[in-house]
Amino acid sequence: MTLTLLGTGRYVPKTIVPNAEFEKTLDTTDEWIVQRTGIRERRICKGETLLDMALGSAKAALANAGMPRIDAIIAASATQDYHFPPLACRLGTALGLNGPFCMDVGATCSGFVYALDVAAHYIHAGSAETVLVVSAEMLSALTDYTDRATCILFGDAAAAAVVAKGDKPYSSVLNCAADPEESLFCKSGGTVVMNGSGVYKFAVGVASKSIGGVLEKAGLCMDDIDWFILHQANIRIINGIVSRCGIDPAKVPISLDQYANPSSATIPLTLDLMREDGRLRPGQRILLSGFGAGLTYGASVFEV
Repeated sequence: MTLTLLGTGRYVPKTIVPNAEFEKTLDTTDEWIVQRTGIRERRICKGETLLDMALGSAKAALANAGMPRIDAIIAASATQDYHFPPLACRLGTALGLNGPFCMDVGATCSGFVYALDVAAHYIHAGSAETVLVVSAEMLSALTDYTDRATCILFGDAAAAAVVAKGDKPYSSVLNCAADPEESLFCKSGGTVVMNGSGVYKFAVGVASKSIGGVLEKAGLCMDDIDWFILHQANIRIINGIVSRCGIDPAKVPISLDQYANPSSATIPLTLDLMREDGRLRPGQRILLSGFGAGLTYGASVFEV
């Protein structure tokens, strides 16, 4: 298959919550949080809605792509504020679009990798030429701010990409592992519950597996990749993946220090930050790796 990245965009809430805020209510310190997670601050919605963030990121991505005609909108979110209609449909209406088919993909922190893969397959099948892929997450609405183990990890954000038919190769692998012990979940009306050690072991293991799998499928090796954009869960997981796979740390961009973990939005958020500051350049090969509750995981490789 082939895929061309036309543009990216992001929206982050205005409210910044530094680690020092948690020192007021929890038995923790900024130093402890940074050492354990790599996170220094996160963005939290104060008045913004999930749709506000999705719309802001979509408008930015469309502008960056040159305002192309959109044939489909695929949205990923683990923090839906409506049972229905889908976020993608609400986003299409808010954008004033009338015609693109719209659908949501639920794969938690792997959501952007899954949604991008759905877009790639629709494009490959000839059902769409240009697709808007959006990840929007408001994890602050599902966070227990008395639970030190989880509340320091999460933030809110949205990011988007516009992709289209092209001549650049695209490869992917998607998987799901059984999770009988429910190591990471959030019941309807509840808050996030997590077994940290279980999630760490899962994430490092499956990310390494999917990275190796997608490279083999694409006929590439580690040295062929310019950037490994990993889900920004926490720095210990990222370092574990880097160590196990033998990845050059200089090829692994980090955004969690400023934005923490906004679930499926971490990968496109990092992608857009790199585009904006010039690290992402035409001709580079990038590998995306997502992993999250489900337990979902997957990876994809394509050229910018």
